[in-house]
Amino acid sequence: MAHSNDVTRLLNKIERHLEIKLIEPHLPKGYRKEDWWEVIEEESLVSFSRYYPNRMRMQINDETCYKKKDNADTLWYYIKDEILQGCKLLGIMDIDWTDHTTANASLGTSTMLGNYYYPSMACPTETFETVLGLQMNADMASLYNRGIYIDFEYPNRFALKGLANTSYDLERFVVILLVEHASLSTISPTKMEIFEDLCYADIAQYLLGTLKYMEGLNTAYIDLDLKIAKLEEIANTRDNIIDKLKESYVSTSNDNIPYIWST
Repeated sequence: MAHSNDVTRLLNKIERHLEIKLIEPHLPKGYRKEDWWEVIEEESLVSFSRYYPNRMRMQINDETCYKKKDNADTLWYYIKDEILQGCKLLGIMDIDWTDHTTANASLGTSTMLGNYYYPSMACPTETFETVLGLQMNADMASLYNRGIYIDFEYPNRFALKGLANTSYDLERFVVILLVEHASLSTISPTKMEIFEDLCYADIAQYLLGTLKYMEGLNTAYIDLDLKIAKLEEIANTRDNIIDKLKESYVSTSNDNIPYIWST
């Protein structure tokens, strides 16, 4: 219900911004307000997701992936289609190193000693000892530079690699997927304004596809010449909006950019 309300508000806002409230009921079939969401799904959401994708955490195990080695003996994880539930995978950001639950248990044994801290298990003595064990693991791992990184290949496979192109086979861990936005609910309110600007331009371009053939016609409601000029003005802003997205997506405004503040 909330998603439906958000879509209705967006469509109403587009109608007001394009100043076509009077003529909207008289537009040809397929160009009316109830048809605009399809354009937003196929144009605006797709373009916006390329710069500000939706982040989704997923546990990698036998239920979500299957594994296969290639001729170079590299182990690849293939994400099952049913796990994505129709979401288009754009990439994989990284392993979720902030997840200290049992879902990331394999990472504890991938360093040196195999100690791991489970915060869901309330035992003060063991908690203290495992925290010390984690620090010792980190110290030992840093000596051997055994950092793990993700090598992603479109459309749905990735490998865990390390020093000297080492390929890792871990039983269970958590990764952060980057997928297309499927609805408005996953777009941050702080980024909604530029997304709305993109919607204005996309709908304006879409409407121009039919209204330009009606230019010069007068109706009982309004002179279409004025509306076409307004739509052209808004439609022409799309390139500038995309440029803004390109400039800002490599800044700290993008949560998917791994910036580190230092002094």
